[in-house]
Amino acid sequence: MGAFVDALERLITQPRRERRWLPVVLVKRAGDQPLGAGLRGWLGGERRPLTPHAYLAEPDGGRWPLALFDEITAQLARTTRACGGGRLRLPGLWLLKTVAEAEEAVRSGPRHRLRDHLYARHLEESAFARGLWRLAGEERDDGLRGDGGVPAALWNFLVGWAFQSLPRRLFLARARRRLLWFTRWAEGQRGPGPFFDQLRALVPRADEAGRLEDLDRVLVQALVTDLDRAARGRFPRPWRRRRAHRFVVLFDNAGAEHSRVQRFIRELRSEAKEHRATSLLVLAAGVERIGRYLPDVEREGLGQAADWLRQGLRDPALVADVSGLVITLPREDLSADDRATYQLRRRRRLPVRRPRIGPAAELALELAGLAAAAALALLAATAGLLPLPEDDGCLGSTFLGSDGSCVGVRDSAVVDDLEEPVRQVLERIEDENRRVDAVTAELTADGLGAPSRTVISFAPLSGGAGAEDPVRGGVLAQLRGIALAQRYGNDRALDTGEWVPLRVIVADAGDRYRDAVPVARHLVDLAEDDPSIVGVVGMGQSRRTVYEALDVLDAAGLPVVGTAGTADELLGHGRHYYQNAPTNSRTAAAMAAFLRYAEPIAERDGTASRAEQVLLVADARDAYSGSLAESFQAAYDPERTRTLLYSPRNGLPQERDEKLVEGEEQSTRAELARTVCRAVRQEPHTVLVWTARGSEIPLFLRELRALSRDCPRLTLLGGDEVSNIPITNEQPWAEFEGLTLYYALDGGGPLLNAGQEGTEFATRYAAAYESAYEDVRRTLAIDPRPALAWDALRYLSLAVDEAWEATGRVGERLDRTAVQTALYQGLGGFDGASGWFDAPGAGDGGRRTQDRLVLILRAARGEEPRTELACGAVTRDDTRTTWGDGPWPCPGD
Repeated sequence: MGAFVDALERLITQPRRERRWLPVVLVKRAGDQPLGAGLRGWLGGERRPLTPHAYLAEPDGGRWPLALFDEITAQLARTTRACGGGRLRLPGLWLLKTVAEAEEAVRSGPRHRLRDHLYARHLEESAFARGLWRLAGEERDDGLRGDGGVPAALWNFLVGWAFQSLPRRLFLARARRRLLWFTRWAEGQRGPGPFFDQLRALVPRADEAGRLEDLDRVLVQALVTDLDRAARGRFPRPWRRRRAHRFVVLFDNAGAEHSRVQRFIRELRSEAKEHRATSLLVLAAGVERIGRYLPDVEREGLGQAADWLRQGLRDPALVADVSGLVITLPREDLSADDRATYQLRRRRRLPVRRPRIGPAAELALELAGLAAAAALALLAATAGLLPLPEDDGCLGSTFLGSDGSCVGVRDSAVVDDLEEPVRQVLERIEDENRRVDAVTAELTADGLGAPSRTVISFAPLSGGAGAEDPVRGGVLAQLRGIALAQRYGNDRALDTGEWVPLRVIVADAGDRYRDAVPVARHLVDLAEDDPSIVGVVGMGQSRRTVYEALDVLDAAGLPVVGTAGTADELLGHGRHYYQNAPTNSRTAAAMAAFLRYAEPIAERDGTASRAEQVLLVADARDAYSGSLAESFQAAYDPERTRTLLYSPRNGLPQERDEKLVEGEEQSTRAELARTVCRAVRQEPHTVLVWTARGSEIPLFLRELRALSRDCPRLTLLGGDEVSNIPITNEQPWAEFEGLTLYYALDGGGPLLNAGQEGTEFATRYAAAYESAYEDVRRTLAIDPRPALAWDALRYLSLAVDEAWEATGRVGERLDRTAVQTALYQGLGGFDGASGWFDAPGAGDGGRRTQDRLVLILRAARGEEPRTELACGAVTRDDTRTTWGDGPWPCPGD
């Protein structure tokens, strides 16, 4: 018995930072000896409790469904205060219990009834809020009227917003923040939806007998979340810092397998593991039978149980997959014998470090020290000893990025560092925004039309033809497609009043997305201040910073529609990201199918041959390249594939530490060129498959040109990144004359005019930018980004229109939550400029379109781009399942 109690003591006093699990000890009934009562007496101490704890003796938890939670919270609150931990608040549990106790008329009525019910209960609990409410007198919108007549009504009109409306709004904002975990859980259960609708649907009534298990599940989540929050000792909360021990819940009679207490413990174990809660220890005695719902460790006797608990303290891996310890006690091992009783009496004190001063004095000293430090800093700054932050020189809503350039929301007034084509397209977008503002102001004043909404274009806003890294130049093409789609959609919306006009603001994510995370946080702040912001288009590259930025936007509930082919991993970051272009796995499958059946090698006599060997070039630590290379290796014959790994030194932080693919390391670009040249000389029927960033191809070809005497010809097959580099009548053949180039295209291309939407896009593009290019048709045939950006904004625009209809055309309800719901449920499919979108939503299609159109193009100096492979849905009625002269089968999705 002594070793077991010693192990429990070490679990209870384990430092917060060292905790890895929530211990649950289940003791099978082996007699009528009161083990739980004995431990309760030990925890109760002589003068005060040894740790905050609760003790329950009945297996049914009380007749009232919430009695179990009421009793646990009441005892924990009482013992926490007795231990010097101050008042224990469990706000999330209180809110959900209040919802469960609400009458059906409150729950089933309009949302404001439940809101007002929650605040009315809060007024009963908070003397300060109740005093403010009474000070304002009669209330204007909930039917409360006093006897003060006109003076009271006038007084309420003047101060009611400050003493009643504002405190209620603040209370509801804090409630949403405290139940952020519930919002995320509810979205996983039902999809996005209004907060109070989720509460009514997922928190059953306390008297609804058929859903008692569902009620226990959601209340247990609130309990473990609140207890974990209550145990975090943060400034300026000295009472919390005194809660150094685990909370303990003792059940003296857990009963049968399906008892209320056993069900509560099962839910507690599951949710604690899901939420990584560690601030509680549960010990249940009197267990008659245990259901095999969760993994357990079984031990015979208290000695073996103590050994296992001590091992779990030393080795966290031992308890990683186990959430409970089941102890079977022989009759002689119970606490009723004299030796056990004596040992329990000896352990009256847990080793607690007692602070020398009380919590109130500690708080006063901390605040005084903080004020003194602020005064000293102000004095030093005034005296010139401490330099004050200087203006970063960035205009408007931009701020200084990691490389010294200005990032954030940009417009034509703050793009002095960018080229004229970028300024022109920004001016086009701003002109359209002004038109939307002017027309919607007139229409809404007359009660006509839909209110405008705002979409953010998120990309590294730099480049154009003269950019140092051509990858960034792809953003110019993307912006042009977005500007055209905005104008096209707004022409219909403003003419008819049946659709929602869109404003577009442009956010610069920094050089190759290096500042994507702080810019995403900046956009979240903008969205909080401006409810008209309903979504984002962009995220056109697979980088670590893009993944982190997606997580930031997802936490804020901002839906994102992608604008380019990316790694499959991107779909794993955020529940509100929707893939617009083919994923890397689909692109790689198309590339492998092309090499398996096509004859890409051009012979000197004019004939063509199949590839006998593949050299796969990849950057194993780049998210995009590693993903595409890994997918290609899985789709193509490994016996005929040799992988070369090269990571350029481009000044960007390393994407990841581990390699996604294995291969032969090439330390420099010159070494890579020599390796490729030797392989091509030994086997002329070799194809170089380039899955690295497209911006590296011209630099590699320059290195290869120095070796052209040994390898005058090269066949290169690249991924969709190749479309970022300049492909003209001269480039990239000016770098290496003997190049035969094939590359993947994310839809559109030469098939752009196969559908009505593509024809509309091409016509508008030619009319808008004919002066900017000599050959608009060639540009669109080799670069899918304008069409993909057009489709991304059209995709999000359709979701906004669906949300507008779903809200009953009520402008106040048309927010990003409504757009989330429309995207989650699916849009029913539409023809895009780059191919067909089935837009299945999150439930059916995993937030990506199946069978997206992918092409393999052949580009040669002085020739028109030629489609070698086309697989996927071109339009609603045209899905390509075979390709080539075979015909050969297209890869599945």
